[in-house]
Amino acid sequence: MFNRRKMKIFCSVSVVFTILASCSPETDQAYLPFSLPKSAKSAYRSVMSLAVATTPPVVPLSTNGRYIVDSNNNRFKLKAVNWYGASDTRQVVGGLDKQPISHIISLIQEWGFNSVRLPFSNIMLHDTNIVPNDYVAANPQFFGKTALQIYDETVAALTAAGIVVVLNNHTTFSEWCCGFDYNGQWYHTGSSFAYNQTPEMWKADWVFLVNRYKNNKLVAAADLRNEVRTQRFNDTHLPNSPNWGWNNTDDWRKAAGEAGNDILRANPDMVIVVEGINWWGAIPILGSGERPHLKPVRDLQVHIRNVNKLVYAAHNYGFIGPKHNGDDATSGGNIKYKDMDLNTFRNTITDEWGYVTDPDAVTTAPVWVSEFGASPGETNPADREWLKRLVDYLIEKDLDFAFWPLNGEDEWGLVTSDWSQTKRGNWRDEHMDRLLASNGKTGSVAYVDHLTKIGFNGVDDNVSTIDNDWLSGANKGTCPDGERLLGLSRDQRALCSDTKYGKLWHADRAINVQAVYETGTRYHGTGDWAGGFTKYECPNDYYVAGATKHSWGTSGILCAHSKVPLANSCRTIWFDRGDSRSSQRGGDWAPGSYKGQCADTEYVAGVAQRDGGGAALLCCSSPLSGELPLVYKAKNLSHRTGFAEGDAWVVTTADHWADHIIYGPYDRGRWGTGNKRAVFRMLVDVTNANNDKIVTIDVYDGQDVLARRDVYRNEFAGPGQYTNFSLDFNIAPDKADRPMEVRAWWFDTSYVKTENVTIQNR
Repeated sequence: MFNRRKMKIFCSVSVVFTILASCSPETDQAYLPFSLPKSAKSAYRSVMSLAVATTPPVVPLSTNGRYIVDSNNNRFKLKAVNWYGASDTRQVVGGLDKQPISHIISLIQEWGFNSVRLPFSNIMLHDTNIVPNDYVAANPQFFGKTALQIYDETVAALTAAGIVVVLNNHTTFSEWCCGFDYNGQWYHTGSSFAYNQTPEMWKADWVFLVNRYKNNKLVAAADLRNEVRTQRFNDTHLPNSPNWGWNNTDDWRKAAGEAGNDILRANPDMVIVVEGINWWGAIPILGSGERPHLKPVRDLQVHIRNVNKLVYAAHNYGFIGPKHNGDDATSGGNIKYKDMDLNTFRNTITDEWGYVTDPDAVTTAPVWVSEFGASPGETNPADREWLKRLVDYLIEKDLDFAFWPLNGEDEWGLVTSDWSQTKRGNWRDEHMDRLLASNGKTGSVAYVDHLTKIGFNGVDDNVSTIDNDWLSGANKGTCPDGERLLGLSRDQRALCSDTKYGKLWHADRAINVQAVYETGTRYHGTGDWAGGFTKYECPNDYYVAGATKHSWGTSGILCAHSKVPLANSCRTIWFDRGDSRSSQRGGDWAPGSYKGQCADTEYVAGVAQRDGGGAALLCCSSPLSGELPLVYKAKNLSHRTGFAEGDAWVVTTADHWADHIIYGPYDRGRWGTGNKRAVFRMLVDVTNANNDKIVTIDVYDGQDVLARRDVYRNEFAGPGQYTNFSLDFNIAPDKADRPMEVRAWWFDTSYVKTENVTIQNR
């Protein structure tokens, strides 16, 4: 902080371990904290004495466009609460001296939260002192433990109850956040008396903590740093301001990307949460500086090695403002959020962070409003109206959120001061209830195109899991895994995308580098497509996935092996004397520079330059040649019920319920156009029983059902024998880019195993 009814599963206590497994959406129990130290099991057993547990998502989590999704591509909305204390002077979460941890977690569930933002300090991770017993008096099982061990217990207790945990690096020192102190940035050095933390130490702490909970998949996200802001320089009171994109030690974008990549190397399942800059410029109490939040993301996005793991975050409180630090005396008359009129407030927060969820942009990503709050005793109409407006906005924009705080010792807390019950009967109830009741988008999220803007003029910009230096001596821009470069500017900026065809990189992860000297041409029927210019071309069935710059300018390309054969009908797009864009996707991704961009249905096979200046693109026709048939293994599609058996997907009447057994894969453009056939390969265990309807299969393009049929028991060849069921359909030319699905709805009348679905030309 700057200054200051979910569906439940009922499980019997006596057989909690067995029933918890059957209550979970999957049977692998991957989210259970069995890898934690034995000391953490007491918290697990304590929480599981509860009669109810929150329904956990099917982890791990990732992102799809503007939404956080579970591993079945179903939307999971973070409805979180902040539970602080582990980053403060006591170094343990609040309330452990008042109530058993199981009771506190039951209050979290009673409110309806499905996740907890759990702050920690860096010093806490290294403190080997035993926590005083009076800090955890109501939880004697924690006596004799360090702060980190009690943090382990807290994590284990929350996740055992099915609650998602977001680890939050709140402070460096164990103290209250957030003034003009040593906690404003992710590092602090140059002090003769305070703890000195380098950027490398900060990143190492994150890797340590992520590895500690690696096998507990409900520890789902790493919130890299709380409220990055101007801090004290060394031991002085001089301001040291963060920046965004300066490529130095104070560059928060650079630090967040590096830390995110270190975390993802240690645990690829983690979601990376990057909060914008809470304040930059001079000392806030001098009335200078401003609060940019996520505005800098418009020009420079955070780049991590898995683009489907990035979530942005922002905070909002009524008593501060874009240039108001929370103190009227030192804020020079600048307006606070609560004093804005409705339109100004909405326009301001949209400009600061709400715009990030807008679709079909290089900036599109989920936004988590991870702190907001107000006192239950607040009587000021402006403060009350501010909370109403913010909640209205959160509901309208369908944003993820985290209320500040849970803590009963806090005036703003959601539980009573003795931590015995939820704090109800005040003016906030109306707004909290409607916010928690608002689910927004639910169920399956249609796959959306991803757009990535990279820049490699003087810096490396690697958005791929390729870690090796694939061209020594050059600055490199690398597209995310599977995305292809579609546009290039004269000043070494580029646009990457997976539009139309999804991720194209072959499983062999083969790459080819063509750089500095002109490369030999492959056959593409175009001849010398850029006469007089130096040309770099990819080999057959390779596409451009990155570009390089030496000191003298554009100097080469990275080619990635395609998983499908690539067509070779090509053309030249010139951009040496002006923009030449065959698509407007991505907006003006290189303002102030000439740029070329291939059509959405093309891929870049080569780049031409003269004297280091990018000049032309070799744009080649779609990579659909020879792609069909496509065989989708049933286990790799999405599911609402059932379990995997090898590559197949199985449902049984004893264990499952009527629902979709398969749906997906949301491929855009890969099926081409014209007459197609979908072949569902299935079997049942019994064919001589009642002639029940077993499944309904269909093909769906996100808007229309293209074909559908009901399948009855007597249509199967025999018990346990695979039978093919076909659906013929047509994809019109103007519908090719829709998210295509094959679906099977099961009626809970027989054991069914689905092996695969094949899409073929007809």
